[in-house]
Amino acid sequence: MQIKYIKAAIALFWILAVCGAGLLGDLTSPSAWTFLVGFALLPPLVMMRYWKDPAQSMSESIQKALR
Repeated sequence: MQIKYIKAAIALFWILAVCGAGLLGDLTSPSAWTFLVGFALLPPLVMMRYWKDPAQSMSESIQKALR
């Protein structure tokens, strides 16, 4: 599995988990929903921005050069 798909799956799981917790928590005020949306979206956005792909290994470089 490629790293971008792993990151997307983790982000989706996080958002669904936080939204599920919000629904179970019976949030009623708009400020609580705003906080929940921020808490659901901010960590995945930071993760997608700063989680870098691993450096290319020597064997990957050789394989790429041979193609």
